[in-house]
Amino acid sequence: MIKKILFYTLLILAFFMLFHYFYYKGKINTLTKQIYTSKSDTIVKLFEKEVEKKFGKTFALTYLLSQDDKLIEALVTKNNAKLDYKKTIHEIEKYGEYKNLWIQVIDKNGYSFYRSWTKKVGDHSASARLDIADMLKNPQPKRGISTGRFDMTFKTMMPLYNGDTFVGIIEMISKFNSIAKLLKENEIESLMIVDKDYTKRFIRPYSGLFIGQNYVANENASLELMKKVKEYGLVKLLHLTEPIIFNNYLLSTTQLKNIHGGDMGFFLFFSKTDTLDQSLIYNFETDYFLKVIIVLIILIVLILYLFYKNYVKQLNTEVIKKTLEIKKQKERLQSLLKIYDNNVIFSKTDLEGNITHVSNAFCDISGYTKKELIGKPHNYVRHPDMLKSAFQNMWNTIQSGKIWTGEVKNLKKDGTCYWVDAEIEPLYNEDKKHIGYSAVRQNITDAKEIEEIQKEIILAMGSIGERRSKETGNHVKRVAEYSKLLALKYGLSVEESEMIKQASPMHDIGKVGIPDSILNKPARLNDEEREIMNTHAVIGFNTLNSSTRPLLKTAAIVALEHHEKWDGSGYPQGLIGEEIHIYGRITAVADVFDALGSKRCYKKGWDDESIFKLFKEESSKHFDPRLVEIFFENLNDFLDIRDRFVDS
Repeated sequence: MIKKILFYTLLILAFFMLFHYFYYKGKINTLTKQIYTSKSDTIVKLFEKEVEKKFGKTFALTYLLSQDDKLIEALVTKNNAKLDYKKTIHEIEKYGEYKNLWIQVIDKNGYSFYRSWTKKVGDHSASARLDIADMLKNPQPKRGISTGRFDMTFKTMMPLYNGDTFVGIIEMISKFNSIAKLLKENEIESLMIVDKDYTKRFIRPYSGLFIGQNYVANENASLELMKKVKEYGLVKLLHLTEPIIFNNYLLSTTQLKNIHGGDMGFFLFFSKTDTLDQSLIYNFETDYFLKVIIVLIILIVLILYLFYKNYVKQLNTEVIKKTLEIKKQKERLQSLLKIYDNNVIFSKTDLEGNITHVSNAFCDISGYTKKELIGKPHNYVRHPDMLKSAFQNMWNTIQSGKIWTGEVKNLKKDGTCYWVDAEIEPLYNEDKKHIGYSAVRQNITDAKEIEEIQKEIILAMGSIGERRSKETGNHVKRVAEYSKLLALKYGLSVEESEMIKQASPMHDIGKVGIPDSILNKPARLNDEEREIMNTHAVIGFNTLNSSTRPLLKTAAIVALEHHEKWDGSGYPQGLIGEEIHIYGRITAVADVFDALGSKRCYKKGWDDESIFKLFKEESSKHFDPRLVEIFFENLNDFLDIRDRFVDS
């Protein structure tokens, strides 16, 4: 019997060892490949993200340059003597992240008109470059990565217009060095390589770096890596389908194709293997060997059971087995609780709102210790920007037994702020007695910062139209605040009112398409000039409506309809009453109120008595009568806003 038990025991052990060898090795290989792939995907996504960001910033710079009246005048007069963007480029390179920027201007016939890097102009660029030829036929903003005679570069092109007449193209050319620098800061070495067929076309390669017959575009490329790649054979690495280990580096690749699908460029990324996150393998090994130990223990228990064959031993075996399971569950529970505590921004309060528990993650984001927070009221971390009314709404909701969700701006110990998306609900004990409240939060600070940047950009864009018409930047700020106040008092939600506030500064963005001679005329416009001026509403709408963003869609409505009148005598559509969108009706009141009281190039500012008289007369004519009522009911609030944003 003992021999039989030993035989089966050895057989089971042999099977277990074989299983261990093949399964463990295969799993480790799979996880290793998964780590490599994940890291490679992260690197490529970072690169693609930075490429997209660079396109966006370069495109914005090109757009701003395209608005230069001096440039338009030079093209119209065919005299480039006054064009010199070297100082502009120098300032961008000095204070920005971009270096080695080039600017080229091409006239409407396809001839080079100005180049920032050389005085040689006049050649027919359209015959040498298909993208220029295409743009001359169909003037539309373009962008792309291409290889020319000097380098592999980013190119963004904007059509130039004198009024409605196409007069040429401005092109900004930038290089890959800033992206290569950012990758290096993230401990990623890169080689940005041009296909050898394109390399042959270079007449003066910018970086002067080569691997064999292939040009290397980034100036900060590692010479040591270039040497190793050359020794290994560059061709072997250009078309990898998955990441590999190369000289203690994880090598990832991506490719740049030309318009015909052929090879144009290759991007090789090298990340040190000792920086790879091995937690997947570590966690697997921990879990696997724990299971192995458990299996071995079970085998031992099984052998004991076979030897003794009695109830007591069998019972002891079960006790041991259950104990191990409980221990495992306890360890897992403790591990989960620790993970939860370290990663989830969680807190509990008593019925009065005093903090009774906070997680480590809560302490990390707020900068306070648990000792500093326990016992304090929860508004201890409330940021002054958060309205007391918002917190009162939250308190009323949770006191009624409901769950409250929303975004909250809190104050850190160091005086800075952070944003969270919070969910707060009542807390009950085992007897279903209400004992307090619990809250779970998600850190959304980065997203809110991006949102604030977007708002600033919208406000800046709105100021462009105002500044062209020699109006102050505070005009759009006042209109924004008036619009939000009217929306709230009208009964729109806080979210929609905030949307109107952010969109209303762009009500006159269409004025960028109106000639200065009309826009800033110090006298009354004639009929023809008035007709041209009135087109700014449609221009603004067409500019903004192509976007799918809710904010820009709202701004498009405001731009189109803020000159409509309640009685149908407005423009551009002659809408009547509630046919006019509430956004247009609100902005109309806000804009006219501020415009009447402001000094313009063609008039003096009105006194308050005259403004109020006009508003009463124009109720149900120019303005929505309900909005006029709201205006006078809250007149002091409007005057407070005007006093806070006085023109300097």
